[in-house]
Amino acid sequence: MLTMSINSISFLASLLYLSGATFQWLNLSSKLTFSKFKLIAIGLTATFLHSYILYRWIDTPAGQNLCLGHMFSLVCWLISLATLLTAFFRPIENLTMITLPTAALSIPCAVLFSNPEIFPIRYHPGSLAHILISIAAFGMLGMAALQASLLAIQNRLIRNNPANRIVRLLPPLQTMETLLFQIIWLGFLFLSASLASAFLLDTKLLASPQVQKIIFSSLAWVLFAALLYSRYQFGLRGSKAIRWTLTGVGLLLVAYLGGKLIQLRY
Repeated sequence: MLTMSINSISFLASLLYLSGATFQWLNLSSKLTFSKFKLIAIGLTATFLHSYILYRWIDTPAGQNLCLGHMFSLVCWLISLATLLTAFFRPIENLTMITLPTAALSIPCAVLFSNPEIFPIRYHPGSLAHILISIAAFGMLGMAALQASLLAIQNRLIRNNPANRIVRLLPPLQTMETLLFQIIWLGFLFLSASLASAFLLDTKLLASPQVQKIIFSSLAWVLFAALLYSRYQFGLRGSKAIRWTLTGVGLLLVAYLGGKLIQLRY
């Protein structure tokens, strides 16, 4: 790897991501027989290369470059890695048709939208922990949004054409919903830890320019808490669960992008 340029590694990682997604699509459409474990092997190889690229981009001698392009690529890497590892134990390999191409796209996006936003994290370990937890929360809940989107597509296919070949190949709706809420639970725990660490790091957070970020993140936390409570208390499922999930992730996206815009302003 050391003898290859960063551009060559970036190209190879993107190519492997796209190859894995293509193989899974051909497999789902019955045009090619491709085992899940081969898919995971290709995907994990791509994420390994991607992790090296991210390390080279983010860790600089002056500090950590946390620009929007790098953070977007990091979240896409985390979602892809989580999807692939979860696919060992759960039938969610079809998500790779979304996560792997998105991760591939994030690599050139990180190059195009890269700008120096250096933060000396090594001198602020608490901030480093908060950032990592926040990325994990966004990654897990972003994965939940993708799972909810796939569930919505499956619902529509079942209503319009129950005999569709793709419908027969997908796991049962109950299995898909169970997986969705398992992912949401994990993301909710990370989001709770992220909000708690934010207040521990800055007791005057509500008076800072980042107050909008905290407000939208807190609204997302309340929504996910209500979603999980409604699921286990009243059996919430179907289109309502999908809408709540996508709305919650949308609030987090507004919180993050709003926080970035505020940083640029101040």
